[in-house]
Amino acid sequence: MKNLYQFSALDKKLTELEFPAISGKSGFQPIRIDFDAQKFQRAVREGKIRFGNDGIYLTYEGREWKGYMYMPTYRVSQYGLPKFHLTRCEKIQELFSSGYGQYYKWSNNKLNDIIERGTSKIYKDQKLSLCSYCRHAIIGVNNTEDFFRTLDTEPKEEVVSIEVDIFGYVKDWQKISIAYRKKKECTCESCGIKPKNNFDKRFWHTHHLDGDKTNNKEINLECLCVLCHSYKDLKHEDNFDKTRMKKELDSFVEKYNTELKSVNNSYLKTYQNGRI
Repeated sequence: MKNLYQFSALDKKLTELEFPAISGKSGFQPIRIDFDAQKFQRAVREGKIRFGNDGIYLTYEGREWKGYMYMPTYRVSQYGLPKFHLTRCEKIQELFSSGYGQYYKWSNNKLNDIIERGTSKIYKDQKLSLCSYCRHAIIGVNNTEDFFRTLDTEPKEEVVSIEVDIFGYVKDWQKISIAYRKKKECTCESCGIKPKNNFDKRFWHTHHLDGDKTNNKEINLECLCVLCHSYKDLKHEDNFDKTRMKKELDSFVEKYNTELKSVNNSYLKTYQNGRI
């Protein structure tokens, strides 16, 4: 495993996953870390790697760094440049399941070097395209340069106080949510269905992609029907298992069962099998 960049606040306990000790300035720092399949599995088990809805998070010393994964060695001459991955998509799941052989790199950089497999030719500073299976991850992100623009790369010089309610939402959240859903014509950005009437718009929610309820930038929002929203991650599955939310979900599926089948909603069968 090679340390290709210097960065801060990560100078303890890095030997747990064979990461080198690192030093540098505070604030955002570019990072690249190599993972073979076994180290990747271990990092996930130990909570060093977390799959978010908007990126793959690397954790050290209580601090999370948002990034992505890609294959640094690839048959570029045969297949073109490798894709990068923001979620636990089919390709990343292959790495997680295999246990051997595959080799990936975690990065939060705008550009990356790719090595031609077999000849070791280096393609310097390449912009990688997003994996087709990860297209739903962040609206407007198609390549690593787009992703880099979503990162907070500026050091925080002051802490801004934000007024939130008991659930962590900002004071004007309802207005923000309604405005966003209206802009998206109340269309689920996951399965594509729309409400039959104004009263049913209550079944459409505005979701925070990064889980931060105070981050209401449009790039961080997603309009979802209640079924798609309920399966975004384990936290949402737990929330929708509660009585009030479960009744809302049950009512929606009963009323929109035909429409959900017509768009091949990927969560309908899971719901019908009783996971919620």
